[in-house]
This record gives sequence, structure tokens and C-alpha cells, in this order.
Amino acid sequence: LSGEEGLTKAQLQKACSVNYRVKNPNFMEGSEVVVKSLKDAKDTEKFIVGWREHFVATVDPQHMPTGWRVDNPVVCGSRKDGDAYDGVKTW
Repeated sequence: LSGEEGLTKAQLQKACSVNYRVKNPNFMEGSEVVVKSLKDAKDTEKFIVGWREHFVATVDPQHMPTGWRVDNPVVCGSRKDGDAYDGVKTW
């Protein structure tokens, strides 16, 4: 079409019926990409501390739980009894 021609109703209806969404078989959710990039507990801890730093710098929270710090130990997993794990309460 040139800039001077208008679209017909039939052309518009045909354009509306085009399947423009094509499933990408290689698509991965962002969260899946992040999790796959974490190779071990050390990588996971680095990611968590980095995320905390980003959170504090971006949000500038004014009301955080008592004792919360960016560099608090990272405890992966949970314990049903909620007892301290190396001096840190699990969530």
C-alpha cells in the first residue's frame, strides 16, 4: 500500500485474523534463567545479597525488621521446628 491508499474492510478483517503469536520452543521464564545460572550455594548467596543491596538502594525502605541487614547470613531451606540454624532463624 502506498501512503495515499486506504485499507478496505476486508483487508482489516484479514489483518485481524493473522496469528501473530508464535510459540518459541526455546522460551524460558526469567526466573528459570536466573535459577539455572546459580551453580551452587555460594552463587545463590551472592545473588541473594546482591538482590538485597539492589532492594535497599532502589526502594530505600524506612521500616525493616529489627536486626535486618543486607549482609545477614543466607539460610537456604527451612526447618519445621523454626529453631535457630547457626544462630539465624529460618523463615
